[in-house]
Amino acid sequence: MSIPLRLITGFLGSGKTTFLMNYLDVFSSSRKIGVIQNEFSSSSIDGQLIRQNNGVYKMLEVNNGSVFCVCLLGSFIDSLAAFIEDHNPDEIIMEASGMSDPISIGQIFQSVKLRNKVYLDYSWTIVDARNFFNMKAIRSRLEHQIRIANTVVVNKIDLAGNDIEFVVEAIKKINPFASIERSSYARISFDWKKKAFNPSPIIESLESCKPDLQSVVIKSSRIIRIENLKLFIDSIKDEFIRVKGFVNTDKDKKTIVQGIFDDYSYFEVDWFPEITELIGVGTFNNSEDYTKKFEAYCND
Repeated sequence: MSIPLRLITGFLGSGKTTFLMNYLDVFSSSRKIGVIQNEFSSSSIDGQLIRQNNGVYKMLEVNNGSVFCVCLLGSFIDSLAAFIEDHNPDEIIMEASGMSDPISIGQIFQSVKLRNKVYLDYSWTIVDARNFFNMKAIRSRLEHQIRIANTVVVNKIDLAGNDIEFVVEAIKKINPFASIERSSYARISFDWKKKAFNPSPIIESLESCKPDLQSVVIKSSRIIRIENLKLFIDSIKDEFIRVKGFVNTDKDKKTIVQGIFDDYSYFEVDWFPEITELIGVGTFNNSEDYTKKFEAYCND
């Protein structure tokens, strides 16, 4: 039985912990929530704040940013597997460190120890509207967090003055598919389920059970023609309920692809990270190497 994991990203001071506490205020009285709080330092100040919430939840603290550090990933996978076994939460919500690169989380879901136990269900990125254009030193990392988001929360609008619409337009350029919520004190309506990718109710109605969903990441430096990209997507639709990501479709052409079931969109952009990165959710053939399959379509 797969557990949905919901991810909160955003740079230091953007309001991630406040957002997490707001989430717990709304939902922890009615659900058994597993909380992963990943701080970049070895301290646990934010963890102490979160514990002030009186709801029903269990907490796993991971310090020194190790959720997104390859050298420490194995230890975290062991900890998360044990956490799920011990507490069997209805859902998991993870606050990533401000310096995290969320694409690395794909390695977690592809672990044998977590396969069929947890999948990436939704992602929020919290943006500091007041300081958005001042973050030049970590701009690429912030953009990566925005690109992976289902919803971007533009926080601190009470402090940002006339910059709000410029921030929103910049975010739309980075991720034109994300929903955007304007917020003060990281408060939103949490009606995201109306927009979220959450196939469980559809499948449950047919099978009367919760699906064993998994997540997989495809990363490649290869270039693929747009026609072949569409053929690749067609070839995996039966297994991939959802795919989203960024693809090198030519030396000078970059494409965002996003879709669910049979409904896919392709959007050309003039900016891009160095390599192709796709995240998929579905019921997979464990023996299939999907990166190798993708690259086979790059050869034509």
